[in-house]
Amino acid sequence: MLQELIENCPKKVDLTNKRHLGIITETVEIILEDLDIQEIEKIEQQLISKNDDSLIFILLSFKIAKSKLLTSKITEPLKISVVFAVYKEHNRILKKSEHPHGEDFLLRKVNQLQWLFNDQPLITWELIIVDDGCPEGSGKIAQDIIDKNNLNDQVRVLFLADAIEQGQAVVKSLTSTRDSQKGGSIVYGMWNAIQQKTTDNSIVIYTDADLSTHLGQLMLLVDPLLHQNKLVALGSRRESNSVVIKKGVRNNRGKLFIYLWKRLIPNLGDIVDTQCGFKAFKAEIIPHIINDLIESKFAFDIELLLKTELFKKGSIIKIPIAWIDSEEASTTTDLQPYLSMLKSIAMMNKRYFHKQKKDNEFVSFIESLNEERFNILLDNIPRNITIRNPDEFTDYDEVRVADLLID
Repeated sequence: MLQELIENCPKKVDLTNKRHLGIITETVEIILEDLDIQEIEKIEQQLISKNDDSLIFILLSFKIAKSKLLTSKITEPLKISVVFAVYKEHNRILKKSEHPHGEDFLLRKVNQLQWLFNDQPLITWELIIVDDGCPEGSGKIAQDIIDKNNLNDQVRVLFLADAIEQGQAVVKSLTSTRDSQKGGSIVYGMWNAIQQKTTDNSIVIYTDADLSTHLGQLMLLVDPLLHQNKLVALGSRRESNSVVIKKGVRNNRGKLFIYLWKRLIPNLGDIVDTQCGFKAFKAEIIPHIINDLIESKFAFDIELLLKTELFKKGSIIKIPIAWIDSEEASTTTDLQPYLSMLKSIAMMNKRYFHKQKKDNEFVSFIESLNEERFNILLDNIPRNITIRNPDEFTDYDEVRVADLLID
């Protein structure tokens, strides 16, 4: 059966392709007829060890199949809220027939959640879309799609601008939507998700607007929060069992960023993939971590994680996921916010770790950088950083500020 599945599956995955999404569902349902979680994990490990990108389809199907099986472990009412932000998503939210970059991502996310939970009456779910001040009205387009498809019972649109105008405490640091680049909207959506408590078990997940992460994997994050006494489950693309297809190559700029933030945030241990847009939070931790944040832009993930770890040590778990890059019409492709992110993270170091006796030399170094000096540094990244895997940077700290100084 397995060999036949592998031979019949496409050798590449396009999660924006309706036909591929249908084949994934069919493949998962075949797997579910014959295999349990332990058997799936055994085969998965064998296939991952082959390091063969042509197996991506079956490996993604295995992740989703495990997630589907985990829904059967739910024995008490569970509420799941999925949050994502939209900014300049007015093209990708459309169908391919309506725009060349159309992904129809809203309806496809809904379909993935409906399929995952269709036979589980104990699980209720909602999808929360937050307009991050989109000048093209992505939020209004989303609402039109919701209305047209009678989805108002489970999908709703929030507008960050409304929250700021109303003076909501959770966004009190924002004077306008210009102060937010995703982070402000995600945090507002998380806050909104926990306002109505309908069950003791509530999980809030945030993801990206694009389709890089198939939401059929969602229960991989939820299960450890329910059964392993964890507060946050971090979808990771860097674990041995992660399955990743990324266009282009990993760049040395990303390595430098990881190396530097690792020097600034000492409590996140072996966590590396802080920027993966697939994270789950138990509702109970959210009030403790979303208020009075330094960052409302791209480094907000790191601040939420470090505040969680400060609240309860060892409460974050990394979960290997399947992630297939979706770069068409990306709203961040042309952005390189490493310096602004690092400056925010330096501020986090000073706020959250100020009681440490030894001053951190990297804080002062990053505070001193301007765009010109940072660009020079990006062109002269020390070889001891570029030759290493970012997974090493938790322990490897031999590159010091003196090695980064530019004449």
